This record gives sequence, C-alpha cells and structure tokens, in this order.
Amino acid sequence: MKKKICVVAGLGVLLLLPNLGLADCCDLGGFTSYAVDQNNTVILYAGNVPMARFSVQCSIQNDSKVQLIKTYMCDGDELLVDGSRCMVNNVTSTN
Repeated sequence: MKKKICVVAGLGVLLLLPNLGLADCCDLGGFTSYAVDQNNTVILYAGNVPMARFSVQCSIQNDSKVQLIKTYMCDGDELLVDGSRCMVNNVTSTN
C-alpha cells in the first residue's frame, strides 16, 4: 500500500512540476568561448565546436561577460551575466 501511495505521489509531483523531474542538465566545464544568439540564447564552445546552448532570463548582449557559478548546470540554475545573477533555461548539449 505504501509503495502505491509513493508512486501516485511521485507521478502527481511530476505532473504538477514537470521541470523538476525532467530538467535538462549538462557539464559545461571546459568551454573556451561563447556567443550570444537571438532571444537571449547563449552558445558555449570548446575550441571551435559548440558544446551546449541555453537561454537566460535576463538581458544579455554580445559583449556581456558570462560566468558560470558551477560547471554542471541544469534548467533553473543560475549564472552571472555582467556580475548579476541570471536564471538558465532550456540547457541542451550540442554533442
């Protein structure tokens, strides 16, 4: 009976908060450069090869300074854009 309740509760949480259970994550350590694309999208490169892309919920320009707070990033994590904290969304690996 406890097992059924746990399964139902887990499915309920997943349905109510799908980003919590289905968040995309990537290891972003080792990027050497980045570019800002349209719609506040950042593309990270390892050498000349794109390694990941994500959107940010703040204003970002081509000359903005992007700093990772941690190397393993998931949807909802934060990074620094020009010294201000900014939330990351839609983290996807391009490999």
